[in-house]
Amino acid sequence: MATGTDAIIFAALLTRLQGLPAVLPISTPGITFPPTGQTKPAKYLKFDFMPNRTRQVTMGDDPQQKVGLAQVSVMWPLGSAIIGAQEVADQVINRFKNQTIFASGVKITISSEPWASRPIKDEDRMNIPVSIPYIAFEPET
Repeated sequence: MATGTDAIIFAALLTRLQGLPAVLPISTPGITFPPTGQTKPAKYLKFDFMPNRTRQVTMGDDPQQKVGLAQVSVMWPLGSAIIGAQEVADQVINRFKNQTIFASGVKITISSEPWASRPIKDEDRMNIPVSIPYIAFEPET
């Protein structure tokens, strides 16, 4: 179980993503993907977590504000219609917009509607990045 504030935020956002109706494998930082001996799926989601600088909003040891982005990249095979990838990106946006998530004493608010960026062509697939901005406060100690 995560105990650090950034670890709690990471776990809560990943758990929210795992509840998507589109059942696609999810690649996460630090975990071999695909598992050893398996081939990379044609379609999958890539989850990245990008915390930003902590904002000190009060003096002293009061809980501080955590801000950052989660980014979910919709990885799609080249040569297939972009509509399917965009549909999944829209599902990601809808899964997170207007959400407040509570996890282990941390209140995580999606601070504005997530957005999809233009498709990026990688070596063997297309990638539609969806950025999810969040604001959270450290738990009271």
